[in-house]
Amino acid sequence: MAIVDLISSGLGLLRSQNDISNEWVQGVLRASGDLDANTSVTGLNVERIGEGVGILSELYRISPTYSGATSAPKSVVVKFPTQDPGQRFTADALVLYIRELVFYRDIAPGAPFATPRCFAQAIAGDNTDFTIVMEDISGLRVLNQLEGVSLEDAGVILDKLADFHAQWWENPQLDSMLGTFQPLSNPTYHAVLPMLWQGGWPAVMQYAPEVVPAEVAAIGDVWAEKVQWMLDTLMGPRTLCHGDYRADNIMFNGNEPVVIDFQISGVGSGIYDVGYFISQSIDAKVRKGHDRELVNRYADRLATHGINVDRDEMWRQYQVTIAFCVTYSVTNYPQFENMNDRGKDLLRDMLRRSLQAVVDNDALAAIM
Repeated sequence: MAIVDLISSGLGLLRSQNDISNEWVQGVLRASGDLDANTSVTGLNVERIGEGVGILSELYRISPTYSGATSAPKSVVVKFPTQDPGQRFTADALVLYIRELVFYRDIAPGAPFATPRCFAQAIAGDNTDFTIVMEDISGLRVLNQLEGVSLEDAGVILDKLADFHAQWWENPQLDSMLGTFQPLSNPTYHAVLPMLWQGGWPAVMQYAPEVVPAEVAAIGDVWAEKVQWMLDTLMGPRTLCHGDYRADNIMFNGNEPVVIDFQISGVGSGIYDVGYFISQSIDAKVRKGHDRELVNRYADRLATHGINVDRDEMWRQYQVTIAFCVTYSVTNYPQFENMNDRGKDLLRDMLRRSLQAVVDNDALAAIM
């Protein structure tokens, strides 16, 4: 089914929970073909979900009641921008929101992993305010970022990631997609990411100094000046990267991964997704000693698609990636005091895992 355009249809964007109404939900479901004209939405249960998980956006589950028997969805999920000024600045500065809408519209239908069905979406002309209405997949097996992923699940997840990357490996279409899915190395990132790091690292030392191993404490002083070099290193071979490939964005339907959250998708080396996933979604005690094994599994899967890579260079990129990806936790630390307990635990755990991965794989030396 076609995805409903919320703006051209006249339904409009959600800017807060207060904009969610019976009429709006009814309009979306009728426009998507999921609610017949003789059945109405008579009430809604609206609950906030994903707190401490989604950082750049707000997520709500909407469970409608209907005027009669219907096959319309029992619930849907809506997503719109965060109300946090700091996170909103990051999302707008890096032009993140448009990526997810285009992914669901153009990329998801042919992806080797499943994604939630997108009922409706739209984004404002300035690429800031947006709304997505999606299938509720909460009944699937959920992975937990705090608990970490098993090596068995990690292998399956990396296989599926390699299948996705293989589809886009040095694909000529990538050039025409760069306006939306920006390259990992681009002038905006070069300018904004050092600034975000320089605001985040002092907050790390204020709120979580005990998490920083002495062996890699120097990363706080050198990371910002290495941003462009690290990103340049991760620009090839080119493919389409998820950008936020981690446990909280992956579920299982039986043995098949279902993937969400494409706001940071971009073009660059596929090892970026690999390093980010391994370093931050697998508990350090489980991961330690298995990094090369997991990276080689990804490379082996690429080979089944006829893609053979320089494994020494892939390992060097893996080291650079895990050093770079420490930024995901660091740049969120200025908001630490405003997070709920789950968000604080997640941020602290992401920082601990990423820094321990840097220690275990001598990644700091790779960027010095």
